[in-house]
Amino acid sequence: MKPILYIKGRSEKDVRLQKFIKFFQSRNIEVNFWGWNRMKSHDNKDRTIKYLFSGGGAGNKILLLYYPLWMAILFLKVLFTKSLSKYTIIAINYECGFPLYLASRIKKINYIYEIYDEFAISHKFPSFLKNWLIKSDKKIMNKADFVIHVDKNRIRYKECKSIVIENTPYDYFEGEKRNYDGLSLTFAVTGMLSQTRGIEQIYKFASNNPCISFLVVGVFYDTKFKQQLLSLPNVSFHEKVPQNILFSMIKNCCGIFSLYSPCIEINKLAASNKVYDAMMLGIPVITNQEVINSKFIKDSEVGIVVDYNYNESWDVLCSENYLEKAKYIGQKGRKLYLDQFFFDTLVLKRLLPLL
Repeated sequence: MKPILYIKGRSEKDVRLQKFIKFFQSRNIEVNFWGWNRMKSHDNKDRTIKYLFSGGGAGNKILLLYYPLWMAILFLKVLFTKSLSKYTIIAINYECGFPLYLASRIKKINYIYEIYDEFAISHKFPSFLKNWLIKSDKKIMNKADFVIHVDKNRIRYKECKSIVIENTPYDYFEGEKRNYDGLSLTFAVTGMLSQTRGIEQIYKFASNNPCISFLVVGVFYDTKFKQQLLSLPNVSFHEKVPQNILFSMIKNCCGIFSLYSPCIEINKLAASNKVYDAMMLGIPVITNQEVINSKFIKDSEVGIVVDYNYNESWDVLCSENYLEKAKYIGQKGRKLYLDQFFFDTLVLKRLLPLL
């Protein structure tokens, strides 16, 4: 099998990407990476990892100005690199797919297009630019050998050859039955901690329920909300940690929050890692009804659905028998994860045959 070349407009440390790399390397398939070192915090010592561009930061409006520069650099790199045909190229997201598409119109290049988030609806663009981005995104998909989506709700065009590899984790318990003896009335709040991910609503819930504990692990994008939340005595905080350590910290929590503000269009299509992390750990995921995936969560009984804004719909989380409810939901989620969403099985059955 050909070596794989991943191209992503971030670092190779991305959790989803690391799972794919681990899968391929475990089968002695060579994996290379071209990326954008946004935080200037990664080195290039590994010969299989190459950063084509540095700077821009993350989570700020100035970052948008860097996208055209990154795409121009990637386009030229692809255009003038010989022997790309020896790789299976997987371009992640629009900022990598578009340069590959343009280069493929000039010279023969085959690529697979993987979409984590649809660029056109990830930011508030003027309508004319948004429409142009959507149309050009369809051209990238049509030109690709096939498209990899993170959720079936993300498949916009049925005529494009597509597969779905959900954001599922490796099994922390390694196939063993989990024990609920240590389950506690503690909610996990992890990942990107921002106003659009419900941090303000969680603060209101935490401040109104001092007898409930909250374990916060991640990165705050607003110091105001960080100060508010961490001022509460029932909240403990840890900086971002590797995934396996995170799982060991939160495995006895009674729920993981996965809230997305409906004010941002792409949030309604959120395919959060936390849904499958919770299923794997055997604890409920808590999401809001405005997210399309909340129907799957509710119908499958793997989580609890509330309104995005903190109100009486959240009362279920502080009910008298909540821990029993959390255990029941967690067991349903873990069974579904083991039956249908084990990561290796998804890649083995859906992606590997196409490669």
